[in-house]
Amino acid sequence: MATGKSNSRMSKIFGSIKTAFKEIWRQTPGKAALILLLVLVSMAVVAVVTITPEFLVKWESATYWEDNPVVVPPCWVNTLGFKTSKTTQVYFTQPSSTDVNGSIVKYTYTHTYVLDVNDLPKDLYVKGEMPPLCENGGFKIPVIMITVERPDGIIIHAWNVAVQPGSQNATCGSKLTVKTSKETFNLAEVINYLVEKYNITIPQEIVGTNETYVQSAMSILRTAIRTELENKYMSTLSLFVKPANYRITLSRDTKILEGYKNQITGLKNRIMNVEIDNQVFKDRIIQSLDRALNNISWIINNINTVTYSDYLTAMSYASAEIENANKLGLAAGLPEDIRSELQILSSGIKKFIESATSTPSLIIPEITFETLQGSYRVEVAVTYYGISNPPQSLDANVGIIVKGGCHGILGTADKGIDIATVVLYGTPIALSIGFVTAVTSVFIGVIVGIISGYYGGLIDEIIQRIVDVIGNIPTLPILIIVGSVAQKTFTGEAKSLYIILTYIGVLVIFGWGSVSITVRAMTLSIKEEPYIEAAKALGASNTRIIFKHIFPQVLMYAAAVLVFNVPGAILTEAGLSVLGLRHGWPTWGSLLASARAENRFDVWWWILPPGIMISLTSLTFVLLGLAIERIVEPRLRTL
Repeated sequence: MATGKSNSRMSKIFGSIKTAFKEIWRQTPGKAALILLLVLVSMAVVAVVTITPEFLVKWESATYWEDNPVVVPPCWVNTLGFKTSKTTQVYFTQPSSTDVNGSIVKYTYTHTYVLDVNDLPKDLYVKGEMPPLCENGGFKIPVIMITVERPDGIIIHAWNVAVQPGSQNATCGSKLTVKTSKETFNLAEVINYLVEKYNITIPQEIVGTNETYVQSAMSILRTAIRTELENKYMSTLSLFVKPANYRITLSRDTKILEGYKNQITGLKNRIMNVEIDNQVFKDRIIQSLDRALNNISWIINNINTVTYSDYLTAMSYASAEIENANKLGLAAGLPEDIRSELQILSSGIKKFIESATSTPSLIIPEITFETLQGSYRVEVAVTYYGISNPPQSLDANVGIIVKGGCHGILGTADKGIDIATVVLYGTPIALSIGFVTAVTSVFIGVIVGIISGYYGGLIDEIIQRIVDVIGNIPTLPILIIVGSVAQKTFTGEAKSLYIILTYIGVLVIFGWGSVSITVRAMTLSIKEEPYIEAAKALGASNTRIIFKHIFPQVLMYAAAVLVFNVPGAILTEAGLSVLGLRHGWPTWGSLLASARAENRFDVWWWILPPGIMISLTSLTFVLLGLAIERIVEPRLRTL
């Protein structure tokens, strides 16, 4: 019998809900609200099913998002005319191929990355977890070779990593972590191949024919290429460029040479006026200075046609003559000040020659690069040596990551945070905050309002004075104060949950009063109805009258108020986050707060997605509230 009554009640409840939904669906705002609500609930369900406790703790950590580019737009912007390189994150658990050659076994992982725009990627690296292979009671450590085959046919051995156990405590069954970096990147090989492939040489009319100086000039050129690739392309991105233009010039400035010429001429005149007992030494000193002067003068007179080799050859002769004059001056007993000047001059010319053969001070290379579009084949070869019985498959995890100029559906924020993921996982949190706050505050307001209106007297007076006090206290300052205290008070893994519950508690405490006032007024009207008097005459208890006759009549109003209060709670949480009172869980407000903290109001994909989600959620419940209002108040259906 009890079961039958229970089933009957359940049928009535479900029937009432079904009728309510039909009434809502008949109205245009109701249709839109139900569709949007279905989307939000679906997102929330997906998020709840897929979210992990680790994400809630680490979602703001840069290491959690290390494979994502930082602050890049979504990749669909390319369809709007933008040209950004794509991000590729490929993770292997099984090798693409296995090659066994005697006691050597090589596991290969390959991936092809297509670069079809001029925008270069931001980074390229390989990371993985490699197991030592057990052999005869010991273990073998792998050697890892990462090779990149470019569209122009150049094959670069980008990294060659011999895994070192170090502090990782390698044992049978353990795994060693590996990650490439620009510090270990083989940039020298890239430079060699670029110079050879694109025939980057120095014209003979610039460099001359002296083999020693030709090698010096080429060394300077290679250094200039390295500097350009390191400074502009972070070394590793040199894999994606090719030479566009290069030009090598010889400095035609004679200012330094004129200075040397004047110094030599001055020293010569002073020595000629110095009295020296050994006239032969004096003549030889002057002759050396004359020869040095002639070499430097020859460079000056032929500065527009002289080659790098001839320039440095003449300077080397001049340096040798100055050094000889310095030695002869010491033997001849020249005054100390003259010998000191000779020594300084000799040292200065030597430093000039050294600089000219090692830095771009005399021969000046200028080289620019451009993006090389096409397919890049990245191969990771994990090789073990001395393995007698190698396994056919390797229990390893290998990741090939190319950080491009765009990522995902909604782009990334600071630290590489994936905005789409945070928007998805923020949905159940936002809806929970809104629903819990709204349901609790409305339920309390309805119950208190019915009690106040039904019983009247002292109870009514006390409740209404409490409502007056609560209604005159500004909620936002209280939330800010309580939120600040909560952030400093709560600790541990549940800190974020406690802070959110604190916010909900404050919103509930200050949110039920307005509901209770309206419900009290409705109750005062309802309790004067004849059927209420009839129920009392039949001996119905106050509790039965309240829940049987009064509560159902205020229920639809409560539902309308409830759906209007949900977006208010969500907006309050977002506002507190933007103000800096963040609880730590991923929410739409936390994304807006981080954009404000970084002062990145120019990054539209960082601001618009959470802002749109907050707006859509608010619109959903506003439309739902409007539909329910039309059901509660039939006169609104004609408006």
